[in-house]
Formats: sequence, C-alpha cells, structure tokens
Amino acid sequence: MTLRQRFRHEIQAYGFLGPALLLLGLLMVYPLFQVIQMSFYQLDLRRAVWVGLGNYTELLQTPLFWQILWQTVLFTVGSVVFHLVIGMGLALLLHTKINQRIRNLFRGILIIPWLFAPTVAGMIWVLMLSPFGVLNGFLTTLGLLDPNATINWLGSPQTSLLSVTAMNIWRAFPFFMVMLLAGLQAIPDDVYEAADIDGTTPLQKFWFITIPALRGIILTVVLLDSIWTFRAFDPVYVMTGGGPINSSQVLPTIIYFDAFQKLKFGYASAEAMIMFLILFAFSVAYVRRAVREIT
Repeated sequence: MTLRQRFRHEIQAYGFLGPALLLLGLLMVYPLFQVIQMSFYQLDLRRAVWVGLGNYTELLQTPLFWQILWQTVLFTVGSVVFHLVIGMGLALLLHTKINQRIRNLFRGILIIPWLFAPTVAGMIWVLMLSPFGVLNGFLTTLGLLDPNATINWLGSPQTSLLSVTAMNIWRAFPFFMVMLLAGLQAIPDDVYEAADIDGTTPLQKFWFITIPALRGIILTVVLLDSIWTFRAFDPVYVMTGGGPINSSQVLPTIIYFDAFQKLKFGYASAEAMIMFLILFAFSVAYVRRAVREIT
C-alpha cells in the first residue's frame, strides 16, 4: 500500500468516525465542561456569581460531605466485596461436575436478580423490608423477633445503609458469577489433574491454580463494579431517598438533591466534580489494565 492510499484510507476512517465523535462530544464532553464551569459559580435560577474555589472550599469544610463520602465508600466496598465472595462461591459450585441440566437450571435461576432494573429491584426490597414485610415475618417465624415488635429496616439510621447495600449485593452478584464461571471453564483440566498427582489439597489448588488463573478477570470485574456501584443512584433514591437524616445518603443522591431541590447548582457541580475525579481514577486503572492485557 502506497503512502497516498494509506492516507486516503485514514481520512475515510475518520470520516466514518466523525458523526459518532461529534455526537459523543455533544452528549458528554460539552456537559462536562459546563459542569466544570458551573462549579466556580454560586449559581441558582436567578443569578450566577463568580466565587472561584469557594464551592470547593465550602464543600471540603462541611462535615456532612465527608460523612456522605464515607457512606459512599462503605456502600461501594461492601457491595463489591460481597459480589466477589458470593459470585466466586456460586461459580465454583456451578463448575463442579454435576448434571448438565441441573447446572443450567440453577444458572438460569441465579442470574434472575441481574435481569431486574435497579428501580424495580429497589421497590421489591422496599416491600420486603417494610415493618410488616416478608423479612420481619420470616424472623418472627424463626422466633428471632418478638411478634409484637417490628424492625423498620429502611427507617432506622442504624440499618438504612445496610439495607440498601444488601439489596445492591443481591441484584448484582450474578455479574461476578457469570464472569468467574467463564474464567473457570477456560482453565485446562490437565492443570488440576497434575496437581492431584502431586497430592495437593483442594485449598492449595484454589489458592495456587484457580486464583492466579482468574486474577485478570477478578481485577477487571472489581474495577468495573467499583465504578458502577460508586455512581449508583437508583437503589438509594428508590429505597430511602438518602434518609433518615442522611444515614443512607451517597454522593449521587446528594448531588441530585442539592441541584434539583435546593437549586444550588454551583455547589452541586463541585460535588459532581469531586465524584468525577474519583471515578476518573478508577477508570484510568481499568484502562491501564485493559491496555496491559492487549499488549
């Protein structure tokens, strides 16, 4: 291929990419620059006053912001850790040598939570966790709860964040299960047979064969799930609205409330930028991981 033909092909490729890149710029890049600009203003529906780093200074000096950031970290870490543990356990069970029909049946049943939209899953758990819902009834049946007493799981500051995290764990563990099961099926049986000949225990095979073979998949799904969970809005908004008294508030919900209820658009933009920087760090780690695997 001559230099002229190569140049023509590159121009043609950029021509095909042009509309998609333009649409991406309009829908993502331009709003991002708008949010960056708004974060330097004290902005509401009536006026815009330049305050420089004032919004960021006020934000970082507010104890409530640090409380919400910590709750977001707890929500994210708790969800991702249990996604990994439950997903790994179920993937190992489904990978055992059992009847193929039974395996396919359980695989189909266990993936059902992943099919629910976050809003729908949240509403289901609101009904389950209500004072007269399924969970309290189940605990009463087991004798663990006084029939005359009820626990308001979503209305108590001590249990609201835990309840939302439990729902998020239930809804998203199938993603880990499916990805790890695919990784397990890609490990050659010869490796385990050789380990059996050497007299290794099941725990040793898991630690020295399975985990190293799945390391790339584990890192990838953990990074992806951390990004998705950190920016999760629907479960918290549907189940608790961030309450009571901000006990289950996370960054996405407080940004929404500050912007569209309190009409503090500049302050909310500063919150959004801090959230963006945290997610950007996760995204860079994910992209570096993907590039390392390709090269």
